[in-house]
Amino acid sequence: MTPEEIYQQRITTLKADRDREQSRTSLYAWLRLLTFIVTVWGILQFLRLHYDLLWLAVAAVGLVGFLALLKRHIKSQDRLELLKALLDLNEKEYTLITTNKALFEDGNRYVDERHDFTSDLDVFGASSIYQHINRTGTISGSNLLADRLKSPHQDIALIKDTQEALKVLSPELEFRQMLTATATLAKEEGQDKKELNLWLQMPLEFLGNKFYEVARWVLPVLIIAAIFVYAFTGSYVWALIVLTINWLVLMSAQKKVLAQHGLMAHKSLILGKFDTILQVVRDAKFGHARLLQEQQQTALSAGTALHKLARISGALDQRLNLIVAVVLNSLLMYDLHCMVKLEKWKVSHRDDLPKWLDVVAQMEVWNSLATFAYNHSSYSYPVPQEGRLILEATALGHPLIPESECVKNDGSIGRKGDFLIITGSNMSGKSTFLRSVGSNLLLAMCGAPVCADAFVFTPMYIMTSMRIKDSIASHTSYFQAELLRLQHIIQGLKKGKKVFVLLDEILKGTNSEDKLSGSRSLIEHFTQYTCLGMVATHDLELGHLEDTYPERIRNYCFESTIQDDHLYFDYRIREGVARNKNATFLMKQMQII
Repeated sequence: MTPEEIYQQRITTLKADRDREQSRTSLYAWLRLLTFIVTVWGILQFLRLHYDLLWLAVAAVGLVGFLALLKRHIKSQDRLELLKALLDLNEKEYTLITTNKALFEDGNRYVDERHDFTSDLDVFGASSIYQHINRTGTISGSNLLADRLKSPHQDIALIKDTQEALKVLSPELEFRQMLTATATLAKEEGQDKKELNLWLQMPLEFLGNKFYEVARWVLPVLIIAAIFVYAFTGSYVWALIVLTINWLVLMSAQKKVLAQHGLMAHKSLILGKFDTILQVVRDAKFGHARLLQEQQQTALSAGTALHKLARISGALDQRLNLIVAVVLNSLLMYDLHCMVKLEKWKVSHRDDLPKWLDVVAQMEVWNSLATFAYNHSSYSYPVPQEGRLILEATALGHPLIPESECVKNDGSIGRKGDFLIITGSNMSGKSTFLRSVGSNLLLAMCGAPVCADAFVFTPMYIMTSMRIKDSIASHTSYFQAELLRLQHIIQGLKKGKKVFVLLDEILKGTNSEDKLSGSRSLIEHFTQYTCLGMVATHDLELGHLEDTYPERIRNYCFESTIQDDHLYFDYRIREGVARNKNATFLMKQMQII
């Protein structure tokens, strides 16, 4: 079955499962109401009929039933939420497969015009590489995926290990979708991880403090004894004295309690979901994929610890409940017991918690890339190699263009020339080709499959100058902005970086003669460094550089043809310098001139 058919089948199944679970949840809700009524009715009858124990038994049965149904109702609601998340995920996958429209979070917050290449290669934002790849549900996972796309691997061994991990994960559809859906339901907020780290760094205030240790055990015993005194003698003086002492102790600890609760408040949901993700990772079978096995071992070390922290956090949140705050604190010193449990957990797992959270984020990144691989089964895994800089591709296309519309080209750089001068008329495909090469090189260094039949490359830093913008706010003209960009590339080369340079119509902000002279000098300057590059240009005169540097510079072009008063593009790259022009023709066609 194709991915399209599988997603459609899962949508049908999940809709049926969702409807059944909704009916079950509704049934539990009505039964809960019924048992609640039975409980209340039993208590009223017990009081009305002079404490008839039969009615007390009825009330007890109703209460037990209510609590049992409450547990089932919560479990059913959790399953319903998971089914809805899975259904939404599969509907988005189906839309992407059938229409090429990505409905996933687009990473617009990561857009950075000053980054070396992300803006020029459409890495972030609407209809971006990130939006097509992203299957993260947590902010941590989203940030790590963005970091990976901004700074892809340069180490060949790590690239190969990542490829191995993706090959294992790609066919595991159930595992991948469960991970994405659970992470989405975690509803992580931007400050959650920061607050957890701040809590880990806080000093211990309660554990080991003899005063609080004595108070949390002795005072509850004293208040219970005082209650018995009141029951047998009718004197409540001792109870008032002990209650006063209890609250003086609690008030003395309030500042410390609030400091920790402020950081740990409402963390039970996200910690519980992270624990579920780790459980999914623990139960998976990853074969011999080294990176996945390492993450699984870290997940195994968590055991039930994260689940326990979620329970403690949830219990701590209950202090906001009026009954707990007044009654349980007065009788049992509830706050102190919660604080001691919290700090005991911290002592045992202070160094482990960040590692466990990192497992979740890392698995989300690989899960996203593996889903991309699954959805593009025709893509091939590239071959990284050491040594001389090289990039060779067969049937290379742009990963964001639907396969039915994508015109693919062969390309090679590094063996027969280090710099390609690509000429061609307007709209002939020059810029798209540059972005195709850059985007696939980025995917390759992330360990993902690429839109090509074959792709051999050396890891390099990608640096581009393709969509330069002026800035009124910073008093930067277009030409100055472009020069600053080119200066940044040269500075990177001077530091010894191995760079793949992509330039599109450089020096547009000056006159044609100056532009030609500057472009020629710039390309000649590039040949002094360890780099490969492609320059798309309308300056046909730059084609003469191949005559001067036949071993370093090669000419390629995209052509257009005019037949029967119509303009045609084949979007095929070929050797040589472009000869055909179309600007005047297009202006006449559009009745501009």
